Amino acid sequence: MKSRFFRFVSLLLLSIVLVTACNGRTSITSKPELPPLRIAYNLWPGYFPMEIASEQGFFAKQGVEVEPVYSENYLGVVSDFSAGKYDGIIVTLGGVMSIIGKNPDIHIVLETDQSAGADTVVVQRDIKSIADLKGKRLGVKLGDYGELFVVKMLESNGLTTDDVTLVDIEGEAIPARIKSGNIQAGQTWYPYTLEAVKAGAKVLFTSKQTPGLIPNVIVFRSNVIRDRPAQIKAFVRAWFQAQDYWKANPEASKSLIAKRLKIQPETVSTDNIHLSTLPDNLKAFTPGFTEKSLYHTTKLYADFSIRTGGLSAAPDVQKLIVPSFVQQVQSGS
Repeated sequence: MKSRFFRFVSLLLLSIVLVTACNGRTSITSKPELPPLRIAYNLWPGYFPMEIASEQGFFAKQGVEVEPVYSENYLGVVSDFSAGKYDGIIVTLGGVMSIIGKNPDIHIVLETDQSAGADTVVVQRDIKSIADLKGKRLGVKLGDYGELFVVKMLESNGLTTDDVTLVDIEGEAIPARIKSGNIQAGQTWYPYTLEAVKAGAKVLFTSKQTPGLIPNVIVFRSNVIRDRPAQIKAFVRAWFQAQDYWKANPEASKSLIAKRLKIQPETVSTDNIHLSTLPDNLKAFTPGFTEKSLYHTTKLYADFSIRTGGLSAAPDVQKLIVPSFVQQVQSGS
């Protein structure tokens, strides 16, 4: 009887030890689930590979979970990112300067596209030339890339901002403000350019006349780059997959994007933009002295922001730009 009792107790103790050991191993080797990368963006065709990569499963195939956060309110997503609500943002290079003024702890990891005609200055029909803008009210988001774009346009005809009255207006509101007569000209982009034209305005000047001036980039917080480099590299790989899919399947991509974003299919177009491929990115992330290099263009924007009061000090461009992710994708590492 005693031997049976001791055998039972021994087996019970052994079971407890084994269960405890198994539980101990589980707690040591298990890894916490990483949250999705939350990346914000607004209505701009060069950003649409985000939806293709999500819908076609390219992010998942590369091993990263991504939560796209779409909004038509450009300034809203910039403000929310600056406030710490997102891990990353797709934004104009001028928008990067706005963010740095509030939160300098960010880095550029990818160029998505270049505006090659999609950014515009639209005007009332009676304005025939840039010279006719003299004395007119011109709407533009002050302190952002649009103001530099307008400055370059005016300079091309020997004018300065002193020759016009700049009115601080977001690009999305330009069509309605021109139609109302509140302004006679305004800086905006597609598809809002189409809205302005349908409302009776016309296109006077486009970014095709300022090549390389308006790149769009993907920015991540420093702590995300530090803690999640593998996920960011996977994101970059999936991004280029989505670009390739769009080029190979333009009609299917147009339907996919229009459905997901609830926009009209005709607004989904790569006309007047240049999607920045991996080779383009490798060039952009190489120091240079023209607008083909992000280092040069970033300094151009930083200097402009300092002159106009948007920044009090120049950012360290070498630290702001992180070329390693596109370089690793190129090398296959």
